[in-house]
Amino acid sequence: MNQQYDETTPVAIGMPVYNGERYLEDTLVSVLNQTHIAFSLFIADNASTDRTEEICRDYASRDARIHYIRNPVNLGASKNYTVCFQPATSPYFRWQNADDPIEPTLIEKCLQVLEAQPDAVLAYGKTRLIDEHGHKIEDYDDGLQLSASSPSTRFIDCIRAIGLQNVMYGLIRRDALAHTALLGNYVAADINLVVELSLYGKFVEVPERLFNRRMHPQASSWVRSDAERQRNFWDPSKRKMVLQTWRSLSEYYKAVYRAPIPLNEKRILAYFLLKRAYWRKGPMKDELVDVIKYGLLKRS
Repeated sequence: MNQQYDETTPVAIGMPVYNGERYLEDTLVSVLNQTHIAFSLFIADNASTDRTEEICRDYASRDARIHYIRNPVNLGASKNYTVCFQPATSPYFRWQNADDPIEPTLIEKCLQVLEAQPDAVLAYGKTRLIDEHGHKIEDYDDGLQLSASSPSTRFIDCIRAIGLQNVMYGLIRRDALAHTALLGNYVAADINLVVELSLYGKFVEVPERLFNRRMHPQASSWVRSDAERQRNFWDPSKRKMVLQTWRSLSEYYKAVYRAPIPLNEKRILAYFLLKRAYWRKGPMKDELVDVIKYGLLKRS
């Protein structure tokens, strides 16, 4: 370790963490052992109550590339992702989950892609799913090589193809990312963010398994149907998360509106999203009924 931090480093990494002591050191070692050493790491600790703070401060004292930020209270995942993004001013940025170790060449190979392809906004390595002990479960193909020149084509291809959300942990052009809504405080906001990024440039897949996604019972995605777990992860300040499909759809419309793309591309996407609302009319209707019931219960 003992690497020195340099304000001109081309890459910044944001690591949001909450009670991550079990896997944190393993992940930190994988990041600090990257073949491309010129990066800064901003850790945003969401008021952890375990040994997370102790581990982070220990590593930060030994490596000048690490900057530790501790929130006084748990802000929820969405706000914490922003906390570790805001101080990162390097031209390239990536988020790093505290439980997902990466292969040594991830940054190097993704950076090579973005520097060679100015029209690419995101470069990511292929995914390997691992269990809580670090053992391989299976190789996973994200299938999000988005090479079309048309923003609307990339957007539609992305929204149709995305499954497990892994590519957000690739390397992203910071300027483009800063123009998005970043990570919202609603369920599956990470998918919305990835789809929005497709409006700003191409996605390039590095054909090597560079990202390890750990599947374990403590992960927020372990039980997507657990409403209480999702609320605690995304925004613990809320009493209940309602109208999530409606929120996701409205955020897609906002993304299209703010994107610097031609008007005809926006028209294509407005029509596509209108059809998407029709396809999802069942859950959207159920959510309306649920919010009406919830409102009546609050009054009683």
